[in-house]
Amino acid sequence: MLKRLLVVESPGKVQKLSQILGPEWIVRASCGHIRELSNEGEDSLGFVMDGNSVQCRYVPRDERAKDTIQQLKAAVKQVNEVVLATDPDREGETIAWHLKEALGLKAPKRVVYTETTKAAVQSAIANPRELDSNLVGAGLCRDCLDKLVGYKGSPLVWALNNGAKSVGRVQSATLHLIGQV
Repeated sequence: MLKRLLVVESPGKVQKLSQILGPEWIVRASCGHIRELSNEGEDSLGFVMDGNSVQCRYVPRDERAKDTIQQLKAAVKQVNEVVLATDPDREGETIAWHLKEALGLKAPKRVVYTETTKAAVQSAIANPRELDSNLVGAGLCRDCLDKLVGYKGSPLVWALNNGAKSVGRVQSATLHLIGQV
């Protein structure tokens, strides 16, 4: 019997999707992001800018993510096909790309649906696509910008003596700077 693996973000969806898809499917959850930029390299950024390209080094986020990756790798060995069904946005596309990379998948199918109903899920499964490289690129760029701004911009926030320890993500830093103008 052909076995297929569906990977979603939320563990809360696994049971319902298993019921919808039936016994020929294994449904597992990534529990969101499984990798992040390492703290290696110049300024501990985890990426290197070289001309027109950026080389990123990703590592598992934490022990839970390491365990999740190992469990998903074991599931991949049990199936003939892997389908990634992370959320239908930039973050979801980036998570799907990280799953592809961490699990060593050659060409996983990507499906998106906006409601967890039998009709929506079956329609998505029947109409898979490839990963959207534009959304993935945007997600990877966001990772780099968040780390760059967070690491390099934090001393600016410290100078304000407002108790903040980090500028955090890009939009947080931008709002902080706008608020000071």
